[in-house]
Amino acid sequence: MTASSPNRLLASLLRPHRRSVAAYAAALAVATALPLAGALLLARFARLAAEGSTLGPLAATGAAFALTGLGSSATTVLVTWRGTVLAWQITNGLRHDLADYVLRADLAFHRDRTPGELVTRVDGDINLMTQFLATVVAQVLAIAVLAAGTVAVAGVAEPALLPGVAAGIALLGTVTWLVRNVSVTETVIERAAEAAAMSEAEQYLAGADDVATLGAGAFGSARLADRVADMVIATRERTRAQMRMQGDIRIAVAGALVGVVAYGAFAFSRGWVDVAAVLFGFRLVQLVADKIDHLSWRLTEVQGASGAAQRVAELVGEQRLVAAGTGTLPPGPLAVRFDGVGLVYDDDEGNNAALHPLDLTLEPGRLVGVIGRTGSGKTSLARLLLRLVSPTGGQVLVGGMDLAGVSDDDLRRRITAVPQDVQLFPGTVRDNVSLFRPASDDELMAALDDVGLAPWLQGLPDGLDTRLAADDRDDDGARVGLSAGQAQLLALARALLRQPDVVVLDEATSRIDPATQAAIGAAVARLVAGRTAIVIAHRLATLDACDDIVVLANGRIVEQGPRSALAADPASRYSRLRAMGEGIADQAAEESELLA
Repeated sequence: MTASSPNRLLASLLRPHRRSVAAYAAALAVATALPLAGALLLARFARLAAEGSTLGPLAATGAAFALTGLGSSATTVLVTWRGTVLAWQITNGLRHDLADYVLRADLAFHRDRTPGELVTRVDGDINLMTQFLATVVAQVLAIAVLAAGTVAVAGVAEPALLPGVAAGIALLGTVTWLVRNVSVTETVIERAAEAAAMSEAEQYLAGADDVATLGAGAFGSARLADRVADMVIATRERTRAQMRMQGDIRIAVAGALVGVVAYGAFAFSRGWVDVAAVLFGFRLVQLVADKIDHLSWRLTEVQGASGAAQRVAELVGEQRLVAAGTGTLPPGPLAVRFDGVGLVYDDDEGNNAALHPLDLTLEPGRLVGVIGRTGSGKTSLARLLLRLVSPTGGQVLVGGMDLAGVSDDDLRRRITAVPQDVQLFPGTVRDNVSLFRPASDDELMAALDDVGLAPWLQGLPDGLDTRLAADDRDDDGARVGLSAGQAQLLALARALLRQPDVVVLDEATSRIDPATQAAIGAAVARLVAGRTAIVIAHRLATLDACDDIVVLANGRIVEQGPRSALAADPASRYSRLRAMGEGIADQAAEESELLA
């Protein structure tokens, strides 16, 4: 999904719906033609009355005028309905694509944006564009068609009035065009301020427990008040700009109506037209003026939609730092090789290497444990394998294939991670295990059974359809919470369900009690059996099942080898760490020396 400008973005949205847009345009043409017919009937009624016509022709003309008005109202309702349906069809597709784009984005993309900003972009901005397409676009098209039809009808029915009618229409169109983008900049600033306020609120609400216990509520309120104040100021400036815009349009409407009447009076004094013709010309310009006057109250949505389209175009037009390929990994067990891989994060102003060029090979089906003090490069190694970042040097090869050339879908299917912090969603057990992908009940229950959650599942009121709480709440039995250990086991069930070929386990047992750790250890053993896996752990007992050990320090590999050999060598770093018991470098000064 790419778009270099808001106009190209809108054009790309409309292109797949060409037939629906054409049908909509035809209905719009009918809805526009009926008021013009009404204006002709009104002029005929006035002329018949001036000529002293009998009741019959007057009644027939009046009835035709009334029917035309009813038909115009009915077709306007139809056009509005079809426009709304079409707008939602178009923008729902964009919302889906934009959400998919955000979810596939790399680490740098998410590091530079808060959740509040992304919610505003994916939902709020798309809602503005929906309103714009559903209401404003229909009105703009109707005005354009009506203006062209007005000039054409005036030229045929009353040629002498054409200059006055055309001048009035031109004045209205020119002023509306000139002020159309008056408040776009202010609207963009307002939306940015709103996103900042949402992000501030989201940060403090997400950490409400810590905020309360640390007594930081006043600080958080002050920060949020500052963001809200920025939003109020931005809203004020946007409102001022829009009031100026509406004032300009109102002046243009008044000028156009006065101008056509003045020209009509002049033409009447010269004997070019009669009173009915002057009324007819006034009515033609009034039709367009009324539409534009009504549009002026909708131009807020124009400004909002223009700003929204601009922000969406900027978002999807950004170059991803981590590019995805189109290739697929070879079938069967996968070897992993870091070939001279180095990493410097793009936001590191000091250009400090998170990983210095290193070589590491994981044979297919081998389980490799990675240890090191905080900042040693363990997480960076995992991020490279998961392609959350790209190496600044060397290659990450999986199954002999450069990871940069693998498609997103194939990468996420074949390589998976079990993180330290498990994200639960406010949905059913089924949704939380499958992550909303198609999966049979048998597959789901088998995955839960493999990690030891079958007894827990049997105790739930609705089995797989039991709703889980993302924040451990139990709302009158409507939602069931999970302990940290259960959540970790559920994360392992997610991974098992996908049947990956490479697994990354990041600190999976760092905050689990020993009894729960044993259950998780058994589940991990089932997950990694026959698969290539990297286990990052603080608790050295987690590494007992590993085939190989890698010790990192300051972004370099300082020790590696078979776990059994390193454990048997009293001079090895790994063996000396084991002799100290549980814990790792940043928990004791002596351990820090070992890993430094």
